Amino acid sequence: MQTLGRFFAALCAISFIISGVLVLLLFNIERKAFSSETYKQAFENQGLYQRMPAILGTALTTFVTENQNVLPFLKVVTVQDWQNIISTALPPEELKAVADNALDSTFDYLNGKTNSATISLLPLKAHLAGESGVNIVIQILSLQPACTPEQLTQMALGILGGQITLCNPPAEAIGLMTPFIQSQLQTMITLFPNDVTFISDARAGTPADPRLKLNTLRSVIKLSLFLPFLFLFGMTIFAVRTLTSWLNWWGWPLMLTGGSSVLIALLGSPLVGWILRLLIQNQGIFSIPPVLAASLAETASAVAQQMLAPVLVEGFILGFVGLGMVLIATFLPRGGRDQII
Repeated sequence: MQTLGRFFAALCAISFIISGVLVLLLFNIERKAFSSETYKQAFENQGLYQRMPAILGTALTTFVTENQNVLPFLKVVTVQDWQNIISTALPPEELKAVADNALDSTFDYLNGKTNSATISLLPLKAHLAGESGVNIVIQILSLQPACTPEQLTQMALGILGGQITLCNPPAEAIGLMTPFIQSQLQTMITLFPNDVTFISDARAGTPADPRLKLNTLRSVIKLSLFLPFLFLFGMTIFAVRTLTSWLNWWGWPLMLTGGSSVLIALLGSPLVGWILRLLIQNQGIFSIPPVLAASLAETASAVAQQMLAPVLVEGFILGFVGLGMVLIATFLPRGGRDQII
């Protein structure tokens, strides 16, 4: 009977080590992966804030394409044109603020605080309303092929409401066009919303809400915290009879769990980053626009390092406690070894 008890205790010890390492990893991944602060730090470390013009440009292009009430002039502005406008109009610190706002909005959505996610256009609208807006439009036109006489005529008609093709007008025509550009910018700024929704609330609260799978996964991770304690309890029931047996049966699993966690924390960033990248790019779990998802995926390795930093500390503490218990059991005076607990 004692042999059978030790066999089951050994199974519980092995299960404790495996589940303990997994719980440490999953708990810290769940805690860090759904915090915007984690990604802000990763964006800062890897210099990804410059990706924001592409994200904003894609959002604006989508808005213009889907909105029938925008000016014809905007229909011919490409994603690359929007990127140039945004890069020119917004200083780096304001781009960073827009990116942080988008990250906060995304993770508020994923954490169930809101049912949609948006990108603020207020900083961009503020810059386009002034002289810099006219200069940006002129700069975009200067990057186009030179205008033919037919295109100049078309542009003049287009500015008054028709379809136009962007081209580079001669310098003498710029002065004549400036008042029209200013009026069009003012109209555009009036029509543009203060923010653009890039994750709609259309599926919120329905069976198609993509956060349902995500919430289920997160709930499983949180419930898994109790698993190692269950195996620890099993070891105690099946094998612990004396103070020495308690110190050994708890000490060795704790030490091996802690040591394994420290090893994974030091060497496992590429693997954890790969797993996180798969989760971000799997639109069945995360409902994030592809451009933003690509930027977040690029931060996966940096985020993995932040996730594994607490695993390193927690693993070291567990390992140190386990080692201490084993040493105490080894050097415990003989009179206390057989003490029943």
